[in-house]
Amino acid sequence: MTIVFDFILHYKIFKMLLQMKVYMISALYFFGILFILLFPPRNFEQSGAKMRNVRSTGSSLKYIEYFDEKNIIEVTNRMGLEDPEMVHVVHLSPRTVHNNTIVALELRSDTHSRKPGILVIGTLNGMAWGAPNSIIELAEKLLYDANYQTPFFNDYDWYLIPLVNPDALNFTKSLQSFSTINHMVWARNMTARNNTKPSEWYKNVDSDTREKCFGTNINRNFAYHWQDDVHKTPENCSQYYPGPKPFSAPESQALQRYIHKLGDAINFAIHVEGSFVPKKEYILYPWQYTLRQPSNGRTLQAIGEYAARQARLPDGRLYEVHQNSNDGRVAGSLTDYISGVLGTELVFLVKPYHPKYPNISDTSILETYVKKTITALLSLVRGWRSSTKQNTLSFFGKDVEF
Repeated sequence: MTIVFDFILHYKIFKMLLQMKVYMISALYFFGILFILLFPPRNFEQSGAKMRNVRSTGSSLKYIEYFDEKNIIEVTNRMGLEDPEMVHVVHLSPRTVHNNTIVALELRSDTHSRKPGILVIGTLNGMAWGAPNSIIELAEKLLYDANYQTPFFNDYDWYLIPLVNPDALNFTKSLQSFSTINHMVWARNMTARNNTKPSEWYKNVDSDTREKCFGTNINRNFAYHWQDDVHKTPENCSQYYPGPKPFSAPESQALQRYIHKLGDAINFAIHVEGSFVPKKEYILYPWQYTLRQPSNGRTLQAIGEYAARQARLPDGRLYEVHQNSNDGRVAGSLTDYISGVLGTELVFLVKPYHPKYPNISDTSILETYVKKTITALLSLVRGWRSSTKQNTLSFFGKDVEF
């Protein structure tokens, strides 16, 4: 009889405790919702969600033609006029040899606080025609697509430079209809240049006269272990010519001034280019001048692998993720400079496949490259968030962002 009585007593106590737990959880939810309503998170009053008309831009591209410097100035100026509290347009100095402007687009969802900064730079290589489109399309989504508001726009300040090498972009596009010959033959033989184009062009256009070899490879022109990868400077006809000295190119000078002005506002940097080899697409990280591993190499590899899984390519392949120098040592690169001189710990180079001299009337080529690039960029940001558990809660082993 005593056993039955004890069982009933314990059951009643357990039932009472369970009811109390339910009441307490309900009360916590109630006060939590009340707190959010009274004290909106992320400075909602000054955020993009409050200050702009939120809509969805959809999955299709807004711009179906390849950008040049004029298009970028028009679009960025429009953004600045439509949303002056969130968009700041900066014209970098100096201008290029052909008097083109390098434009930076600064996006901030919160005008009263500073957030982690993400720097995205495109088209040091004039053959990556689609890179400016990728960065402008990304800006459109960050500003005007509710699907990108959280976490990508509200949690970060974005610094976007769509086109660093406008002269070479215009130069290579002007040659598209010509027949292709070997780039060294084209560079050395003035007669051979008639109605032909070089098989590749990785440099700028740093001379107004074409009576001799011209152009500097901007991505070898930065003053960090400049020329440490070679015993002899490549000749100026080579596509790998690094210039007569570091920062001899106006494009690298403009980037240097701008990123040093930003300084420690940059926490994460991504350089966007193109891989010109089919089925060879990369997410790379420093160093490029040496085989020595960076001190945070494991973190960079982990973030890159996370991004590769999230940004699986249309045919099921994954981006190849590794240190940049694994494919060959290159000194004086932008990513090494940002990491080694500016001190930014998280720096990546993203290279989706991009055909050389693509058919500009085939919009599917541009669309494929742009979508792959944006997916890879945002997957890297997600990988960074995942590594720091920023604004993330774990429920039964699954991470949920809020």
